Amino acid sequence: MKLNEIIKVINGKSNITHDCLIKEIKTDTRKINKGDIFIALKGKNYDGHEFIDEAIKKGAIACITEHDMNDKCIQVKDTYQSLFDLGNYIRNKFDVPLIAITGSNGKTTTKDLIYHILSAKYNVLKNEESKNNIIGVSNTLFKLNNDYDMIVMELGSNHIGEIRNLSLLCNPNKSIITNIGSSHLGYFKTRKNIFKEKYSIIDGMYKKELIVNGDDKYLKKLNGYKCGLNKKNDLRAYNIEQNLENISFYIKLDKEYKIVFNCPGKHFINDILLAIKIGLDYKINIKTIIKRVKSFKIANKRMTLLKVGNNIILNDCYNSSYESIKAGLEHIKMIPNNVTLILGDVLELGNYSKKIHKKINRLVKKINTNQVLTVGTYSKYIKGINFKTSDELIEYIKENPIKNSYIYVKGSRRMNLDKVVDYFSLLK
Repeated sequence: MKLNEIIKVINGKSNITHDCLIKEIKTDTRKINKGDIFIALKGKNYDGHEFIDEAIKKGAIACITEHDMNDKCIQVKDTYQSLFDLGNYIRNKFDVPLIAITGSNGKTTTKDLIYHILSAKYNVLKNEESKNNIIGVSNTLFKLNNDYDMIVMELGSNHIGEIRNLSLLCNPNKSIITNIGSSHLGYFKTRKNIFKEKYSIIDGMYKKELIVNGDDKYLKKLNGYKCGLNKKNDLRAYNIEQNLENISFYIKLDKEYKIVFNCPGKHFINDILLAIKIGLDYKINIKTIIKRVKSFKIANKRMTLLKVGNNIILNDCYNSSYESIKAGLEHIKMIPNNVTLILGDVLELGNYSKKIHKKINRLVKKINTNQVLTVGTYSKYIKGINFKTSDELIEYIKENPIKNSYIYVKGSRRMNLDKVVDYFSLLK
């Protein structure tokens, strides 16, 4: 894009008289290179306006700001609105399909698996990791160019109206809702509100091509293509087999096909079915899809098996919700003995925190465990030895080594249980 084009899109005011080609649009001064443009965003604990001088020193051609600070600034009323306007402008400048994914759980796995399948035939752009808010989605759209055939975008939300805004930003051709769970229940208050938030993904769609988890009690009522285990689904998994390392099942298209996924956990099946549906929609051969599903490597810290000495660790500590803990514990039931559970708080549950952790405790009681170690304020409601921090837990493990055990590690990201996994890894 050219500088004057950007100024026009964001309705900015500037004393800049020259025009030139902009290399990239950035929101982080640490990533600024010569020829970029910098958008100064304000957050709860930061103000990008404080870094404008740094951006210019690094070679930024101009800075988009809410203040008229110098001759290299483009003044706007709201820099977040500029972020939105530029992202949407670039998205619509390129006529490529965009698949958007939202839901309480499984968004990143579904996105990454769709990307892996589509990449067999197309050059695909996706948002990295879980960068699924307006900054992450916009920064992904800023990378769009003529080299890309498709976009796969994960959309996240922790407050009402965010999914609608992101859908209006990226204008999906197809939208996926993975499930309706209890994540961020503290903000949304009820699951019905969570459902309304996720369903607002259709508001920015070019066409109402919706694909959902048909086993979910909220989503199965919607008009759209449904995937799941129940017989009423359009694409159904059956004859499911699982072990400690993978799962397999069958689907019926023109004939029966066996699907193998090299990661443990029955809860991944709906994510896989959703991804298969997208692959078929975009003319990927089913045999290629089967190969891509089998070769897929799941993101780190999501049901990742590690063999450390005489222990096996199931690292599932990327993040947590009641539903994902329940799914993980269902898998752990397959292990007859020598099980250690390391569980951290599920966060952002608000007034539901105590109630949900007591529900988790009821699930834990059904597992044949050697010991249960918990970290956090609300995990004290799970019967076991409770620690305030992961560092305290590590000190306990140093004094009381865990041996010959299958160790399941699960908790919200801010509980820092990855430090516990790192400690075990050092014992190799």
